Amino acid sequence: MFKSYRTRLVVVFILVLTVVQLGTAVSVLTAMHEDRLKQQQKSLDVGINVFLDVLKNRSKELNKSLSVLAADFGFRQAIATGEQETIASVLENQGNRIDADIVVLLSPSGELISASLPRVDEPEIKALNTLAEGANNFSSSTVLDVDGVSYQFVLQPVKAPLLIAWVGMGFVLDQKVAQDAQAITGVDVSFIHFSPDQSPSISSTLAKSEQADFLNGLAELPNMAKMAKEGLPKNYLSYSILLNEKSNDQWAVLHLSNLPWELSYIQLRNSLLLIFTVTLSLALLVSLWLSGSLSRPIMNLVRYAQEIGKGEHPEPIVDAPTELQSLASSMNEMQSHVASREADLKYQSCHDSLTGLHNRESAKQMLREVNGDLAGHLVLLDLQRFRHINDMIGFANADALLVRFARRLETITPAADFIARVDGDAFLLLYKNGINREQLCDTLDELEQPFPVRGSNIVLTVRAGVLDLIQHGGSVDVILRRVEIALAKACLENKALATYLAGEDEQYQRELTIISDLTAGLAQGQFHLEFQPKVNIQTNVCRDAEALIRWQHPDLGFIPPDEFIRLAEHSGNIGLVSEWVLQQAVVQIADWRKQGLELKVAVNLSAHDLLNLQLPTLIQDLLQQHQVPARALAIEVTEGAVMKDPQTVIAVLQVFKNLGISVAIDDFGTGQSSLAYLKVLPVNEVKIDRCFIQDMLYNQNDTMIVETTIALSHGLGYSVTAEGVEEQEGIAYLRERGCDVIQGYVYSKPLKANEFSNWLQAFNQANSSAPNENHSKPLHSSLY
Repeated sequence: MFKSYRTRLVVVFILVLTVVQLGTAVSVLTAMHEDRLKQQQKSLDVGINVFLDVLKNRSKELNKSLSVLAADFGFRQAIATGEQETIASVLENQGNRIDADIVVLLSPSGELISASLPRVDEPEIKALNTLAEGANNFSSSTVLDVDGVSYQFVLQPVKAPLLIAWVGMGFVLDQKVAQDAQAITGVDVSFIHFSPDQSPSISSTLAKSEQADFLNGLAELPNMAKMAKEGLPKNYLSYSILLNEKSNDQWAVLHLSNLPWELSYIQLRNSLLLIFTVTLSLALLVSLWLSGSLSRPIMNLVRYAQEIGKGEHPEPIVDAPTELQSLASSMNEMQSHVASREADLKYQSCHDSLTGLHNRESAKQMLREVNGDLAGHLVLLDLQRFRHINDMIGFANADALLVRFARRLETITPAADFIARVDGDAFLLLYKNGINREQLCDTLDELEQPFPVRGSNIVLTVRAGVLDLIQHGGSVDVILRRVEIALAKACLENKALATYLAGEDEQYQRELTIISDLTAGLAQGQFHLEFQPKVNIQTNVCRDAEALIRWQHPDLGFIPPDEFIRLAEHSGNIGLVSEWVLQQAVVQIADWRKQGLELKVAVNLSAHDLLNLQLPTLIQDLLQQHQVPARALAIEVTEGAVMKDPQTVIAVLQVFKNLGISVAIDDFGTGQSSLAYLKVLPVNEVKIDRCFIQDMLYNQNDTMIVETTIALSHGLGYSVTAEGVEEQEGIAYLRERGCDVIQGYVYSKPLKANEFSNWLQAFNQANSSAPNENHSKPLHSSLY
C-alpha cells in the first residue's frame, strides 16, 4: 500500500501536520500545566501565610489575657498565700472570658498548682516545665499535647516582683479551629496528631473520603514541609507545617483544591482536540484532493507504460501537465521505438540470424499450430563432417557457405512448404503434400552440387531423415524425436536417407534410459566385474585374466557391454566407466595378492580414455594407494582407438610402458591401422580377433592371417594372444604355430571374482601334476 505515490503523499502530509499539531498541543498543555502549578502554589502560599497569621493572632490574644491575669494584685496575693479556691476561680473566670480550653498554674519549681483540666499529668507537666525553662522569665508559646489532644498554648511568668508562678492558657486545635482557619484562609486545613503508639488522629475540613485518601499518604508529611505535593489527597495541592519543632507529633496541613484549574485545563485540552480533529480532517481532504491532482497525470503515464509493456498500442499522451510533458513525449517516442524493436525481436525470435530461415522455436510453433492437420513428410537434413569443413575454410567462409546452402534450399524442386535451420548444420523441411523417395534423392543430389569457395569447389555430403506424418504423427516433441531417429539411422548406416519405421522409438527410449541411468548405476552397485582366464598354452599355466564389465539394470535387465559402452562414449560418460573399472580391478588384484594369488589383470580402455593425458597419473595413484605393482595391471586398446589421434595415444601408451604396465593391441586385424604405426607402438602384446580364430581350421584365408600375425608379432617382439577359442583342436593348432596365450570358452567363460579364484587354483593344480605333457585339457568347472 505504501508503495503508492499518492498514498505516500497523503501519509507524509498528514504525518507532518499531526506532528506539528501534537507538538503545539503538548507545548501549550505543558505550559498551562506549569502555569497552573505556579498559580496554585501562589494561592497556597497566601493561605499558608494567612494561616500562620491566624495562629500568631491567637497567640497574641492569649498573651494579652495572661498579661492582665499575671498583673492582677489579688491573683498574685492568692498565689502568695496559697488560696487554692481563689486561684481556681480566677483561672476559670479568665479562661471563660477568652474561651480558653485549658488554664494551668505552675510553681516556679515546675509543680502543678492548678489546672482547668483533670487530665494534666506527668508528661504534660514535664512539657510545661520545658516550655518554662525555654521562656527564661518571658512569655513563650507552643503546641502542646495534652492527653492526646493538641493545644495552642501560651505560658507567662507571674512576678511579685520575683517569680512566684507560671500561668498558661491554650486553645484546642480541633475541627472548629480548622473550619475557622478555612473561612479565613480559603484553603482546607487538617490538624494531624500522632499518639505515642504513632496512630494518627485528624481534625480536617476535608470530606471523609478525601481524609481517608490523605491518611494513606501520611508518610509524605516531612517531604510536604519542604515542597507542596500534588495528588495527596487526589485533586489537591498540599503543604504541611510542623506545629511543635521539638516533636514530630503535631502537624497542620493546608490543602488547596486544583479542580478550578483542572476544569480550565480540560476545557482547553478539549478545545485543542477539537481544533486538531477539524484541522486534520480538512488537511486529509486537501491532501487527497492535492495528491489526486498531482498523481493523476503520473498514473496516466504509468498506465500508458503498462499498456506498452503488455504489447498494446495505446493512444499517445498529449494533455500532460507542463512539468510532465517532457516525460510524456519521451514515453510517446519510446512507444514507437518499442514497437519497432518488438517487430525486430519477433522476427529474430522466429528466424535464424545467419541464414534468415525459420529457427527451431519457429518450427515447433508451426508444428503446434497445425498439429491436428499435419500431413505429408517431414525431412531433417544434416551436413556431414561440416565441422571439418569449418576448420578447413575458416568460420567466415563456413558461415557464407551455410547461407548459400540455405538459399539453395529455397530454390529446390519440389519446393518445401516450410524451411528452418534447427541446429548448426541441421535443416528441417516440411512437405505438406508429401515427397516420394525419387524426388528426395534428386533434391539431395541437387543440394550436393559443389559450391565454389575462394577458388575451390566444396561438396557438402547431405544425409536425410524422413518421417511420414500421416503414419507416424504425434505431439511436436514426438515428431521431432522420430525424424531425428531417422536421421541418426541414415548417418549410422551411411545412407543418403532413411525413413522412420514403427518401433524405433522403443530403441531410442532404451538408449536414453541407459544414458541417464549409467551414472546412478555405477554409484548404486548395479555394475560388477567378471574375469576371463588367459592361459599360457606353452606352460599350461594361467597367470592372466581380462576384466569385463557387466551391468544388471533393475528395469532393463542385463545390458550387453557393447551397447552401453557405445552409448557412454557418445554421451561423454566413458571416462566414468573406465575409472570405475580401473578402481574395481585394482582393488580385486590387491585382494587376490593378499590371498597369495599373483595375477595380471587386463582392462580395456576406449579411444576417449587414451586422449586423457592425466590417465597415467590416475592409474599410478590407484596402484600406490592399494600397494599393487604396475606389472600386475595390463591395458588393452583397439586399433581404432590408436587411429583417433596416433600421436597423443602413442605418447600415453609410452607412459604406461615406462611405468611397467603391459599394453596390448586388442581385436588386431579388424581395424584399419597401418603397419607403420604397429612397428612404433609401445606395446607388449597383440590379440588376434575372434573373427579370424573361429574358422582358422577350415578357412585358408583365416589360417594365413593367423599364422602371419603370429609370425609378424613375434618378429616385432610382441607376445600373441588368440581370442574366442572354443574348440580343443584349436589349442593344439595354435600351440604348434607358436601362439603364446589363449582366451576363450574352451577354458572358461567370464567368471565373478570368487568363482574365478576357485577355477584358477583348480586349473593350475591340475596342470602342475603333469608338467612335461605337451598340452593340457581344459578344466570345465561346474561353476559355469
